[in-house]
Amino acid sequence: MDTVNAKPSSSLLVPPRGLGTLFFLLLLWLLLPGALAGVLRAVLGLPLWVGALVGIAGAAGLTWKGVSHERPWPTHVPLVLLQGLYLATVWGVTWRMLGIPAMEGLVTVGGGDAGNHAALRADFVSHEPGVYQGFILFHTLTYGLEWLFGLDAFTSFRAGFYLVPMVIAVALAAGVESVAGRLWHSGRAQVAAQVVLLVATVAAWRFLLLRWLHYHQADGFYPHLFGLVTLVLAWLAYGLPRSVWVRCGALAVFTVFYRFTYGLNLGDFLFMGGVLLLVEGFRSFGPKYRWGAWFLGLAFLGAAAYAYSRLLPLAQVPGAIVAHSHERALRVQWWTLVGLLVVRFLSPRQDSVERRLIDFAVLFCGASALVQFAYRKAGLPIDYYFLKYGLHAVVLLLCVALFVTSIRMGAVFQKGLARAWYWDLALAVLVAVGLFEVTRGWGRAYESYESSYRERVRGAPPFQTLDALEDRGATAIIRRVLHDEGKRFGGLLTPSWPRANFSNVALGWVPENWSATGGHWPLFSSGGVREGPGFCVFWEASAGDWEGYQRISDDNHTPLVDVVRKLQARPDKVCQDYAAPWVSSGSRTLCYRCD
Repeated sequence: MDTVNAKPSSSLLVPPRGLGTLFFLLLLWLLLPGALAGVLRAVLGLPLWVGALVGIAGAAGLTWKGVSHERPWPTHVPLVLLQGLYLATVWGVTWRMLGIPAMEGLVTVGGGDAGNHAALRADFVSHEPGVYQGFILFHTLTYGLEWLFGLDAFTSFRAGFYLVPMVIAVALAAGVESVAGRLWHSGRAQVAAQVVLLVATVAAWRFLLLRWLHYHQADGFYPHLFGLVTLVLAWLAYGLPRSVWVRCGALAVFTVFYRFTYGLNLGDFLFMGGVLLLVEGFRSFGPKYRWGAWFLGLAFLGAAAYAYSRLLPLAQVPGAIVAHSHERALRVQWWTLVGLLVVRFLSPRQDSVERRLIDFAVLFCGASALVQFAYRKAGLPIDYYFLKYGLHAVVLLLCVALFVTSIRMGAVFQKGLARAWYWDLALAVLVAVGLFEVTRGWGRAYESYESSYRERVRGAPPFQTLDALEDRGATAIIRRVLHDEGKRFGGLLTPSWPRANFSNVALGWVPENWSATGGHWPLFSSGGVREGPGFCVFWEASAGDWEGYQRISDDNHTPLVDVVRKLQARPDKVCQDYAAPWVSSGSRTLCYRCD
């Protein structure tokens, strides 16, 4: 059970408070209604508003309980200011590195997954609750943002993507405050831990985490990325509570949320949860409830075995993905796990909260490493899903490394530990060196993302690997023409596959059978627009587009270039130039005709 060193002075029993509790309440209100709306629709087929109301009621109840038991209001002004500076800095660095104003914040490196997810979201909301095996929390959240704020598909996807790094940052800041407050009742130690978190995050954020987020966004892996939100919050939801009942309940709840976010690493999550439940049953529960915890833990392990068995057919599924040095990445993952275990057993035994957080990460990421090791030893193909598999583990390990470094550095500045000061300093330096080596090692392992990442950071044309996911200028013209003409959208032709797949869905044309047609592939490769009375057809007609149309026709042996040329030859066509800061010329041309 948790123990906290009591102090004679009652004023020291309440640690200085910053914005941590308010951060947790913000995340609760931001995510719980959407999470329950998506889960209840996927499981029971309920309308989204029903689940959202249940989530709002749950958030209100948890907020009331939290406020009534503990005052959430800040009491330490320097800590509040520092946390505000931390979030502002993280957001500034994130937008500076990934925001690329020329493309309004989102890019593509050629994959069509963004359009696929836009189509899957439309099916999930309208008529198919079980679409995409239920991995729908990103879809639910972005649809809710559209409904609440009148966003379009592009801006809602953009908001959903940038929510990932900001939730991670908020969770780290709140988690460091919570743990530092539990370990020491010292404002100086709290501030020191937050300062270290700020410095370490700025260093690792732009060099490593944002590079990972950049590539996975650019290839359209949005639900996979959003799974990081569920994982990081589950890590804190298990590690922070003192009550074993709350910890076990958090494992159960977040297992459900994680399953309905993205399923690639579900086996790792279930394995981790099963082991933790068995340990809690042995260590924290009395004889009356111990067997129940053990039974639930064994059920989790059985579910993990089933989840792993469902991954085996994916080994033969190919997909377009930029390969990284998976051997180096896995080697760094192993060394990080060893380092965390060393810290776990060398850190002082004041409160088991830090150890629980390390245990969660070691079990989840250790299971991930073992699966990757076994996969490679089995000689299975190194392809799409294997290359995606390690992302959740390395991001969680990076977060834990940032967290542990902040806590261990903060320990150096706490009061009343004169005899242990040198030991704390040595451990803090060891952890900081470990964070530096881990960041450098993974940086080398993921060098294949670097060229496109540098282009995004530079943010100015010409671009060699990046393209616009949606041509916002063209989309504005299309919407205006459809409104003025009173017509329906008949399709947009473009030599960019990701733009064709995403923009046509965003403009209202959702494929009737996404899996059978490969999204909008027939439209992209063959020019299969919808012509006839009441429709307007659009096509990109800049000088550089014609070579792209010809290449697509040649590669796929389709009449796309002939279709576009016939449209271009129509006397009733209308062409319009518009500003496009993502191309070297600064402008592009869009043509259209309406029946």
